[in-house]
Amino acid sequence: MMPVGNLTKMVLRNTVRSPRHFVLSAFGIVIGIASFVFFLGLSMGVRNVILGKIFPLEVVEVVAPRASFMGKDITKKLDDATVDLIRKRPEVKTALPRMALAFPAAGYGSFEGQELKFEVGGFCDGIDPSFLADDPRLGPLFKDWEAEEAGHHPACVPPKEGEQNPCADPEFYYCDEQDNACHRRVPVIVSPTLLELYNGQVASTHGLPVIGDLEQFVVQRGGLGRMRFNIGLGETMVAGSATTVNDKRRRVEGMLIGISPKAMPIGMTVPIQYTRRWNQEFSGDEAANTYSSIVVTLSDKDRLAVFSAWLQEQDLRLEDQLGERFATAIFIVTTLFVLISFTIVTISSINIAHNFFMQVSERRREIGVLRAVGATRTDVSLIILGEAALIGIMGGVIGVAIAYGGATMVDWASKTYLPRFPFKPPTYFDFQPWIIAGGLGFSTIFCVLGGFLPARKASRIAPAQALSQQ
Repeated sequence: MMPVGNLTKMVLRNTVRSPRHFVLSAFGIVIGIASFVFFLGLSMGVRNVILGKIFPLEVVEVVAPRASFMGKDITKKLDDATVDLIRKRPEVKTALPRMALAFPAAGYGSFEGQELKFEVGGFCDGIDPSFLADDPRLGPLFKDWEAEEAGHHPACVPPKEGEQNPCADPEFYYCDEQDNACHRRVPVIVSPTLLELYNGQVASTHGLPVIGDLEQFVVQRGGLGRMRFNIGLGETMVAGSATTVNDKRRRVEGMLIGISPKAMPIGMTVPIQYTRRWNQEFSGDEAANTYSSIVVTLSDKDRLAVFSAWLQEQDLRLEDQLGERFATAIFIVTTLFVLISFTIVTISSINIAHNFFMQVSERRREIGVLRAVGATRTDVSLIILGEAALIGIMGGVIGVAIAYGGATMVDWASKTYLPRFPFKPPTYFDFQPWIIAGGLGFSTIFCVLGGFLPARKASRIAPAQALSQQ
């Protein structure tokens, strides 16, 4: 058998001396592999944004189906017992209870010199501070400060318009008109979704600054004290609605402390103790002990079907899962493009077989000489298959390079010409190592398959017959 070094040199020389043969054989492979790598990279990039940031499949929301009997609401109540029951399920990693405001509320404030008025009732809920305990920036601030500082509220005189805040630490405290005492502002977090909507829609249309890193943004504007706003409990911005609840109204101050994916998508989230007390004050005991939903993080997203079936047995259900629909759509589109890529590569392998059959016919004398000087049938087969494999490797490398180039052009065009929109990614592609390895591997395998029959034919050429025909 021919030494590996000599075999490699012969394969390289044969490939280099026939550039036209190389181009004809590799063209289809290059296009097919470029398509394969490009579309898989695009699919992974889109999945990272849609299923990683917007609709994570491993995070689901449990709600109680609405039910009534003879005009009476008999919807199952979500309470602490329900949360404990869900947490015991083997599919569940964490369960996060949420309690929405059960009465109207409105927000008032100013931002960059513009007056802001917004509805809070229906767009505010509470979560337990322990769920943010692992966040080094938000954990120390997101607390039930009323309980932490119970009995330590210094007396104050509510300031009139234009007067300074009389509290000792005006960045974090305000003078509450209800009891004439200094209270810590209610800590508020918002979701990345809301921030993206603000950056993509509100900032551009109202001439407001785009917020990148919120911590840096706050420092540039003078600290957290500039992120304060009023919350009118029992009030509403909805025209024609009742403006009070049981004739109750009072105002508290809130303070935006940061961004967290654990906040409600559209609205604001506060420590659950605040919503519990407010619901107790304005809507009674039932509202103070009933959760609006339970956000569950699964230990494995593939166990979603099992968990969903168990929920139905408990008269519970999952909120509509847009993530699953997007995942299905992405899978179908990706599969379609991958099948097209494989079709191109398959046709290319047939083209390679045709070209190599022609090469074998043109090189019969050369093959005969090789056999005459001692080359075995295996040696001849390995030479042809080696040339095919080299075409596959080179075609795969070029195809991957073209895919990267196409991705760079798409990202550049998006950055240059597309306006900012929610969750606009810096890149639409994620070229995982297995995608690159798969592209190179498939190109080599299909080329070798294309060269198999020509190699088999070449190895069976008898030396005497090949030389005599010349």
